[in-house]
Amino acid sequence: MAETMGAGGPPLRLAVLGAGPLGTASAALAASRGHAVTLYSPRGGGTRNLGAGVTVAGLLAGSFPVRVSADLGRALEGVDAVFVAVPGQAQTTLLERLARVMTGAPGVLVAPAASLSPLLLARLLKPRGVSAAVGGLVAPPVAARRLPDGRLWLGALRSRLWLGAEAEGPRLAALAEALFGIRVRQMEGMLAASLADMSGLGDAAQLLAPAGNPEAARRLLREFARERDALAARFGLGLPDAALYFDEIGGLPPMEPERALGQGGLALSFLVTLGVAGRVKVPMAEAALRMLEVFAGRGLRANPALLALGEDQVRAVLRRHAA
Repeated sequence: MAETMGAGGPPLRLAVLGAGPLGTASAALAASRGHAVTLYSPRGGGTRNLGAGVTVAGLLAGSFPVRVSADLGRALEGVDAVFVAVPGQAQTTLLERLARVMTGAPGVLVAPAASLSPLLLARLLKPRGVSAAVGGLVAPPVAARRLPDGRLWLGALRSRLWLGAEAEGPRLAALAEALFGIRVRQMEGMLAASLADMSGLGDAAQLLAPAGNPEAARRLLREFARERDALAARFGLGLPDAALYFDEIGGLPPMEPERALGQGGLALSFLVTLGVAGRVKVPMAEAALRMLEVFAGRGLRANPALLALGEDQVRAVLRRHAA
């Protein structure tokens, strides 16, 4: 069970962007703590059958009031916080849309912090004079799945949340703790948070391992983690134990092939790009990325989040951590 905080403090107004099981369960968790939550689905499917609330079973049980908005701008009206809960491969498009309509100075938490993507939002907001603080969580606070009857099953709460931010880290950490009731540990910036995100590497390992052989997937994931740790050492970063990422939510989640290809390609291309920049060999990531390119029938090496962020800003981030 997670180390939770007492609700305390005034209720916050939260917009959750992303209505898959993780986003919806995170919305229910925040609502259970007394916060006013609005849920927005970028494609509309996740909120189609929701009424005035979300029904959850498992570690969190009950029905919790969550308002649904079909319009991104309206979902953001007057909010104190924004929680972006979409897979890594979908983040760039959503963050670009978010940057065009956001106003005020909410705190923004992106989970997972895939491929430095939260920095893209900060860069896009700056010319508009929007002073939102942006941080990346290594993982969402929950593990959840949708049941056949439409309810959510919340199977695990993270024991701790890990946060990367280039500015206003204490404010964002306090915000995450207030929303989800889980202690937050700050990391050494967004590069550390993005390297600590294991979700895409877990998808890639399951996609590449022989069907029905979960141990093979775990062994492959350990090889990816070794290369990730070598990159972290090159840039002077300390990361949480990679094994804890999945162990504390009961193991690797069920694989969805379409998602696995997108998230896996993004995560592997991030490692390969950092390997080139840091002159660190990542042969397993290189080989796995090539295999996924064969599966996809297209190149996956060009990381869309890094391309959108821009080469100059990526290099600036790496220079700050260069040994």
